Amino acid sequence: MKTVRITCPEYQFENLNLDKVSKCIDDALIENFAGKNIILRGIQSKKHGLPKDQIVRQIQETGYDRTGSDDINAVNVNDRYIDIFGLACVVKSPITLPILEGFHKFKPKSLECPQLQLDVWMIYDATKLTNVEYFHDHYKVMARDGYVFNNPEHKQDSLLGILIID
Repeated sequence: MKTVRITCPEYQFENLNLDKVSKCIDDALIENFAGKNIILRGIQSKKHGLPKDQIVRQIQETGYDRTGSDDINAVNVNDRYIDIFGLACVVKSPITLPILEGFHKFKPKSLECPQLQLDVWMIYDATKLTNVEYFHDHYKVMARDGYVFNNPEHKQDSLLGILIID
């Protein structure tokens, strides 16, 4: 598993330009994971209430950002369990703009913590997760951004890398 640290000076909330932020993150993803078929998950580390380095260590050890037992932390949506939410894609530009917009621009996610950076990105091998479709109650559509680990005993084996914005 690869850990990549970048700086992204464009990621400031005064005059936020998501196109520039996305390019900064995309460039690092392409440099390190070009052409790979992945599931990409971005999180706001400050929302977790733990120091960023502690969250990164936990992700490296467990394979994802949730704490506690699997049963407690799996998300139950319409009687379907989901381990993570992410974007299935091939690593080529553009990648991160829809995720950034979802957190900073579009409801309902943008209403939660729009002024926190998505500063930890998990890059998963798409062949090691299975898609779980569910009904998105807010948008009244079938959603396809939920995934379960094929091997729940070894989630960390699904993780290709972590990208951290300092």
